[in-house]
Amino acid sequence: MDFEPFQYMRYAKRLEYADGIFMAGSGMNKPKRDVLSFREADFSLDSLCSNYGDPRNIAWLAARYGTTGEHVVMTAGSSEANFLVYAAALNAGDKVIIETPGYPQFTSLASMLNAEVVHLPRRYENGYEPDIAEFKKLLDDGVRLVVLTNLHNPTMARMPRDLMKEIVDLCAVNGTLVLIDEVYVDHLKPGDDDQSAFELGDNVVVTNSLTKVYGLSGLRFGWAVGPKKLLSKMLDLIDIVDPELPTITQNLAHHALENLARLRPAARRLHEQNWPIVKEWADSRDDIEYFHPPGGITVWLRVKDITETGNLSTVARNDYGVLVVPGEYFQSPGWLRVGYKIEPTAVREGLSRLGKAIDDFKSHR
Repeated sequence: MDFEPFQYMRYAKRLEYADGIFMAGSGMNKPKRDVLSFREADFSLDSLCSNYGDPRNIAWLAARYGTTGEHVVMTAGSSEANFLVYAAALNAGDKVIIETPGYPQFTSLASMLNAEVVHLPRRYENGYEPDIAEFKKLLDDGVRLVVLTNLHNPTMARMPRDLMKEIVDLCAVNGTLVLIDEVYVDHLKPGDDDQSAFELGDNVVVTNSLTKVYGLSGLRFGWAVGPKKLLSKMLDLIDIVDPELPTITQNLAHHALENLARLRPAARRLHEQNWPIVKEWADSRDDIEYFHPPGGITVWLRVKDITETGNLSTVARNDYGVLVVPGEYFQSPGWLRVGYKIEPTAVREGLSRLGKAIDDFKSHR
């Protein structure tokens, strides 16, 4: 089967264990065990149900989204949830609208299903909000799926709720499903437009996990919430690829869900602690342009007069010991995604090294 490889994921997996100041990650640090109230019994291979997920977790998520368990599907992380939505919604030749810059998994998934990708630009000049007039021109009878992220990956831009609603309503008229990946939305302050898009329409499916905001990537605990007909087909696919979900994951996730209110503030504190350091550094340089994120632990920035950042990232890593992500992985040569989930002193040192790498790289062009 021919498909577009998910090259960013290969890069990210290798970089995570490389030497240097790690400023390439977009997920929170792992919480300490005592914060989650884990017990020895949670590590048992027994659970209430491992076939389709612990019913306690399904009930918790249904309550969170104001719906019933029929609208919830448990998955091994949001990446699997996104795959299952694609596989359930698309056939070969269907069109899928995908934002750009954007998370490259969505393009790889389309290529696996021989779907046609239609790019929806999200531009710096517009605060990375999609242009609704442009969207209307792209939406035709061949479009079966529209894929959005909120917060936007990689910029962490928040999409206005009225704009999301307008997109959802247009797609409903067209019979088009809207997938909104919400793995970063809890980086926002509670009550600050952080509610899920699930309630915006019957044609909406949202995906999420305990990874990006809560630091529990090792659990591979994700979910999708959406229309019953779509989720029923996703369960058919799960029967093929997932005979059962890991029991220990389900047990641990039960306590994690019950303690999310204790975990979420840690991510917000990290943003508020480290963002001023990042902003001060970026503002001190006349060759840096950046987007001010409303939350999160990464910044999306452009190095002026540089048209590609793949080689710059290599110089930063090999010669200056700081690890960042080149914008090429997000269809944006000349840009960088820089994470700041580390301690403040390390953030300052990492940015200092990055600045030296930029100066060095420019001097040898």
